[in-house]
Amino acid sequence: MRYAIELGLRGLARHPRTMALSVLLLALGLAAVTSMLTLLAMLSGDPLPGISEGLYLATADSRQAERSAESTDPDRDAPQFLWKLDDARAMMAAFPQVRQAALMTTPLQLRTPDGTRSRNGHAVLTTGPMPAMFGVPLRSGRFWTAQEEADGARVAVVDEAASVALLGTADGVGRDVRIGEGLFRVIGVSGAWTPQPRFHFLQSADEAWRGRGADVAFLPVRAALDAGVAPVGSRQCDDHGVGGFGFDRIDLGACRWLALWAELRGPGQREDYAAALAAFAQARHDAGAFERAPAARLYGVRDWLAANRVVPDSVRLNLWLALGLLVLCMVNVAGLLAARFLRRAGELGVRRVLGAPRRSVVVQCLVEAGAAGVAGGLLALPLTLFGLWVIRLQDHGYTDLARLDLRLFAVLMALSLAVGLLVGLLPALRAARLAPVLQVKSL
Repeated sequence: MRYAIELGLRGLARHPRTMALSVLLLALGLAAVTSMLTLLAMLSGDPLPGISEGLYLATADSRQAERSAESTDPDRDAPQFLWKLDDARAMMAAFPQVRQAALMTTPLQLRTPDGTRSRNGHAVLTTGPMPAMFGVPLRSGRFWTAQEEADGARVAVVDEAASVALLGTADGVGRDVRIGEGLFRVIGVSGAWTPQPRFHFLQSADEAWRGRGADVAFLPVRAALDAGVAPVGSRQCDDHGVGGFGFDRIDLGACRWLALWAELRGPGQREDYAAALAAFAQARHDAGAFERAPAARLYGVRDWLAANRVVPDSVRLNLWLALGLLVLCMVNVAGLLAARFLRRAGELGVRRVLGAPRRSVVVQCLVEAGAAGVAGGLLALPLTLFGLWVIRLQDHGYTDLARLDLRLFAVLMALSLAVGLLVGLLPALRAARLAPVLQVKSL
């Protein structure tokens, strides 16, 4: 068997043009598949490793009864995740055994008290212990307490970059910043918190990947509203009252604008919370507050991302196209390998006449084909890096995530070996079945 392996490795140097063409074809197909697999793996990854598996989005349809104008709305069947502030607080009070947070993200401007410096960015407005639940890294200071939130204390947690830009120090704890119409005391400084994608307040699949800078601040909802901060983002407003969002205000009684998250550990806690959520929706429907039939559901983070089709369909389509290209390359390489082995039919016939079994001939050919596959994998590496660079040049919000992981390189090499053996199997079996006497007579 060792001799068969040696002969297979020596055979790589024969007919170098067909071998080079085989390696190139395999490299092109493998590079295309690896590039798309890399992008798909990055887009499908866990946005908050170690944390997101315990987070669940609670939904309850509190919209008004369907109007005729809604029948043509293309998003009428999309998951309804927004809550009114009072409804969210009521649900949080109905099941106090677990940590819950109702939140939204909104554009915001932070300024120094004298207004000489400012920083724009996105901030999270929340009721409940959102920073602790979502693993916001704390560099210094602390998060606000439940009592401070209930009292409407104007406290804030700002990110380190905002602290440096506004206050001239990475530790701005104890200093004031102006937000809206009021001064907020900085009680904590956070590190960069940039989940990929931004699942915590998912307004659209496109927005999940665009504007992915770190949130500049985290504020209690009540204090932010009291300071005149106008939340801007996804919302659904009833058609009565003053019309919901205004330029600088929000109708809290008419608009749904918060996402409600719960931290649940274990199937028992999930089942209890789901039951409480369903009972809450039913009770609100019976009281006339929820006009539609009760519709309550819990989404895990991955389920929520899948429901919103966060991974673009174009990425999956391109992966299928890349797989098609790889299959086409494999068919062509199989033909080239068959031609190589048939051209050496006389040599293989002599080996058979001298007593070599068919298995030895198959091993010799598979070693040659497997080595070609590995060579194709090595050549595919720079081609993959080039393909990922081209992907990053495209401005689709998520394309700068296309960076090769070392684990995917290991997958690439394993795939290249498997592809080489696969494409060489049929030509090797065919070469082993040649009648040795006929081949020797042709010499």
